[in-house]
Amino acid sequence: MNLINKHSKLALALLLMMSISNTYAKKQSVDAQVQEAAAEAIEAAGAEVAGAGALCSADEACDVASAASEDEMYGGIKQEYVVKGCKVTIYNDGPVKMVNVKTDKPCNAPIPKDHKFSKETRTYQENGCTITESKAADGISDAVMDCSKRDKTK
Repeated sequence: MNLINKHSKLALALLLMMSISNTYAKKQSVDAQVQEAAAEAIEAAGAEVAGAGALCSADEACDVASAASEDEMYGGIKQEYVVKGCKVTIYNDGPVKMVNVKTDKPCNAPIPKDHKFSKETRTYQENGCTITESKAADGISDAVMDCSKRDKTK
C-alpha cells in the first residue's frame, strides 16, 4: 500500500510538472506571437508616420521623425544665438525658429533687421518696372513690382 502511494505521488508530481511545462511553453509561444505582432504594428505605424510627415506643418502637435533634418530642409543654419533664454536659429533659406532653452516651447526674440524670410530668385525689368521674384522655404513664390521709377518719368 505504501508503495502504491509513493508511485501515485510520483505520477502526480510528473503530471503536474508536465502541465506546468506545457503551460510555460504556450506562454512563450504567445509572447513570441505578441512580440511579432508588435513589431509588425510598429513597422506599419512607421510607414504611416512617414506618410503623415508630408501632411504635417511645423506645429508641435504634428512632430514626427523625418529623414531630412531642419538644417537640410532649410539650407543649413545661417546664425544661432540666445536672447533672454530664447534660442533663435536662422536658416539660410529664410525660416526662423525660436524656442525657450529650458522648456523647448516657442518664444519671441528679436531678429536681425536685414533678415529676409525668403530667397530672392531673380530680378528683372519689364515695361519700366523692376520685378523681384522670391521663393519662401515652404515653396510658395511671391513677386514684387516696383514701378516708382517709371511713374516719375511721366
